[in-house]
Amino acid sequence: MIKVLIVDDQSIIRDGLEAILSQDPELVVCGRASNGLEALKLCKEHRPDVVLMDISMPEMDGIEATKAIRKRWKGTQVLVLSMYNNHEFVNELLDAGAAGYVLKNTGRQELKEAITAVASGQRYLAKLVQVTLAESQRAKQGSDGGEHYHALTKREKEIVKLIVKGLTTMEIAEQLGLSTSTVDTHRKNIFHKLDIRNAAGLVKYAMERGWELT
Repeated sequence: MIKVLIVDDQSIIRDGLEAILSQDPELVVCGRASNGLEALKLCKEHRPDVVLMDISMPEMDGIEATKAIRKRWKGTQVLVLSMYNNHEFVNELLDAGAAGYVLKNTGRQELKEAITAVASGQRYLAKLVQVTLAESQRAKQGSDGGEHYHALTKREKEIVKLIVKGLTTMEIAEQLGLSTSTVDTHRKNIFHKLDIRNAAGLVKYAMERGWELT
């Protein structure tokens, strides 16, 4: 069972989401909050696996709430559910620690896929969100992202895909039949070539540039 906390300032949205999620035997709604402050209290009480987070809310918005949740409860993942397909919002939420971002016009199947993905430690961005990030980055930097991608070796590209999916160094090593030290070396080379400090930065970098990671 995946415990989900619903956070949205509109009661009709909370009702609708709870009705949808309650139909799935693998999901359980452990609480509902109308703002970020309520979300923090319920996270402390229920320790949800996934927080389904709105952005614009009174008292404490989704960005600040996401930062606080990720700082206090590392095992709780935040999946943003928003009407805003805006690269600035997406980047700010990813920087705050969100594991995923989907839109409120998404279907229940994609919503379930997103919840399951982030609950298992993977990252999930809706296709339309990926397109928005890619278009924004192309407008700012032209073909720079593509040049950097082609500068990576075949093995490094494989490892990039697995890092973006949320796999650990040990899991990558097992999947590719490599030692953890070899994977660590590849990670360092990737971060050096792309001038990135960590996995979260790599995810953001790859998604912004629309890299083909499937």
